[in-house]
Amino acid sequence: MKNKYKKALLSVASVGFWILVWHITASLANRRLLFKIPLPYNTVKAFFTYAETALFRRAVGNSLAHIICGFLFAVVLGLICGILSGNSVVFKTVTSPVSRLIRSVPVAAFIILAWLWIPSSVIPAVISFLMVFPIVWIQVETALSGIDYKLIEMASILGMSRKDIIKNIKIPSVLPSFRNACITGLGFAWKSGVAAEVICNPTGSIGALLSNAKSNLEYEQVFAIVLTIIILSLILENVIKFFWRESR
Repeated sequence: MKNKYKKALLSVASVGFWILVWHITASLANRRLLFKIPLPYNTVKAFFTYAETALFRRAVGNSLAHIICGFLFAVVLGLICGILSGNSVVFKTVTSPVSRLIRSVPVAAFIILAWLWIPSSVIPAVISFLMVFPIVWIQVETALSGIDYKLIEMASILGMSRKDIIKNIKIPSVLPSFRNACITGLGFAWKSGVAAEVICNPTGSIGALLSNAKSNLEYEQVFAIVLTIIILSLILENVIKFFWRESR
């Protein structure tokens, strides 16, 4: 318990230190007219002012809905493809070019390509899917391929059914990798989804608010929206970690 309090205190102190650095840097830059950097207080004030508006709440809801939908679809399909690849050499060989292609193409290129055929409102979900899908797929496939099949043969000889082998050997072997893929993938989904919104500028999204604030040179609003993106990212990360902790 004491270690937890110490760790929490260090985290708070670390955040406080970097806020102080931000304040000093912004004060010096603004005083010498180098470039405009909003002070932490002004950023937090702009954040709460934004948070009271229906436009902001609607944008947050739309962005979360689209990105989480893309993430969930990627998790399901990635799990299925990972299981098939880990158990079938033919499936792995046939589909490996697809996974390599998705992993090698930059996210900005995917956004531009998707913009040619897909409505801008759907692009964040599609990009989130494309970023998470290969992560889950490869992690599950690698975990299955790494199982010692002598252990499975021994279990079969001892009379363990196929269902029990899956339940007691395969699932426990895959679950840690699948968990890490989901946690990592959610971060990628959120960042890439918001990036897609900034580029495609769909109405009623966080990315659109950020792009508009930047175009209008509203520095406090830009920093406030970036703060919102960081807060939501931390919330999503902790939610999925809590979910996995409760499910173990």
